[in-house]
Order: sequence, then C-alpha cells, then structure tokens
Amino acid sequence: MKYFLCILLSVMIFLQACKKNHTKPEANLPYTMTISTPGGEQGYLYIDGEYTGKSVPGTVNIPAGNHTIGVALKNSFVYLRKEMAVSANTTIDFSMADKPSPKIWKALWIGLNETKGTTTTGECSTHFSTVELDAAYDFFKWSLKEHFEKYSYNAMKWETERKDITTPVVLTKGSIGYTVEPPSITTLVPQIQPGAYDCVFVFWREREGGCSFPGNYFGLAWTNPMAESSKTGYVTIKFDAGLDITGKINNYKANDPGVWVHEWLHTVGENFYQSKGLSLPQKAGGFSVHAAEVYQYSFPWMNWYLDFISGRVPNTTGDPSYLGIGPEAFLKCTVRETAINGNCN
Repeated sequence: MKYFLCILLSVMIFLQACKKNHTKPEANLPYTMTISTPGGEQGYLYIDGEYTGKSVPGTVNIPAGNHTIGVALKNSFVYLRKEMAVSANTTIDFSMADKPSPKIWKALWIGLNETKGTTTTGECSTHFSTVELDAAYDFFKWSLKEHFEKYSYNAMKWETERKDITTPVVLTKGSIGYTVEPPSITTLVPQIQPGAYDCVFVFWREREGGCSFPGNYFGLAWTNPMAESSKTGYVTIKFDAGLDITGKINNYKANDPGVWVHEWLHTVGENFYQSKGLSLPQKAGGFSVHAAEVYQYSFPWMNWYLDFISGRVPNTTGDPSYLGIGPEAFLKCTVRETAINGNCN
C-alpha cells in the first residue's frame, strides 16, 4: 500500500509539473506576425516609428502590447501603417487603404531681384530677373517632390508660397563671406511669424559681371529654428548662375541635386528632432547632416539624405540599430506647430 501511495503521489507531482509547463506564454514574450504588402511589393518594416532592419512581406516576431506597425514600400515610396494590440500570433494584410494622410508642411520661397553689398571695389549689386527666379523656383519645387516628400515615403506634403523681393536686400559680410541674414528678410516680409511657416527659403545671386559676393558655402541654414525669433527654419542659397541659369540648374539636377534638401535637413536634423527624443546621426564638424562619410556614404550623398530622412542610417556604435527621422515622425508635429505649442508631439 505504501508503494502504491508513493507511485500515486509521484504521478500527481508529475501532472502538476506538466500543467505548469503548459501555461499561457508570458506577456512580454514575442508573437509571430505574418505581414503582406500590396502586390507583394518589398517594404521596410518599422515598429513604433523605428526601422527594424527587416523587410516584408514575411514573418517577424513582435512583443505583446500596443504597437504601430509601419511599412515603407521600396519602389512606390508610400508609407503604410496600422495601430494594433498584439496579444497572439497574427497576420496583417496591408493595402493602399492603410496609407495615412500626409502631414502638411509649409514653405515660403523668396527670390531676391537685387542683392547689394560693399566689396573691395566699392558698392555693387547682383540681380535676378523674374524669369530667372521662375527657373529657380521650379528647381525648388522639383526637389520638394523628388527628395523631401519622396524620401519621407510621402508621409509629408509641402505647400509652397512664393514672394519675390524687388527692393535691394543688403548683404552682411562676416567670417564665411557675404550672407543674407534673417532680419534682412523678416523686416521686409512681416508675415514671417511663429506658426506661419516650417521653413523660409531665400534664393539670391552670388556674382554678376564685375560684382561678386563670395563665401565658402553654396547653401546656408540656421540649425535651431526654435531659437530664432520667428521660430521658423531659415535657408539661403547663394547661386552662381553664370550666363545661363537653366543650364546651371540642369547640371546640378543631373550631378549634385541635393542642395535644397541638404540645407533643409540642417533646420530639422541638428536640434529639432533631437529635442523630440529621436536618435539622429552623430555630428561631424558640429553637424549631423555633415556626417555622411562617418557612416560610409559617398558623393553625391543622395542615399545619405534618403536614409537620414527615412530613419535607416546604420548605427555603428550601439543602440538604436538605426538612426534618422523616419516617416512616423513626419506625421506628427511640424516646426510651425511646435512654434506655437512647445509640447506638441
């Protein structure tokens, strides 16, 4: 009898142990998620705004909880997203109906008809005609579509306003050469106020005939918009048009097209998104946007701008695995919204 009781007790203990081993998985253990995309197009997978390093369609593991699942379609440059509570293995079928409405960003583009300054030979001016400024404005709008919006996977859409200044704008001469300082513009364009624009872009002529305003830059950006009185991004392009502005622009478009997106990135990629908690590339020479070679990118840097904007710069020094902004961030607060609500996120 004692032997039978011992056997019975052992069986009961064994059954209890088996029962414990088959309880429901812990909440923090990953579940399997099978993800499909429209037409099976390859896409980059983001979870809660961060690039995972994985591509879909396919199967991934994801921890339990509330998540935003995002896919940036590789060829069509469209961002799709779903918000969901993960509590079991599941399947997600993305469609174009999952494309969010793009966030509206606002630009003010200003062409300068006359720029005036004092050189070693005296006072002189450079000029752009309205026709020449039309060509420059078209160049800008082309870049908005091909770089700004496309590289965000169309999570942002830019609305533009143009205002040419016909009165002479006086240049400031400093350590880097001649510049168009923000007060020179804001005094002439009083509608530049906090909350009005996300960025102001100014286009002016570097040289004409014997008048030249050199500087060791092509484009120039002010890197902390919230520290400016207008709380607005500010960019200037100092353009040497030569005898044919259209030819010069076409050459840049074919060989080095990134001037507009490069300077704009300075306005959001040096302080703005860092202040919102994003992890951006390390600074090189004081600027994150200038760190392309640190991360093994090469001229003309367009893949660098793409990965910087889409949040896919591989991090060689630790966590997180990828650096940059990302489509999800562009759907949230813009510069102008943050200007009137500092807690906007």
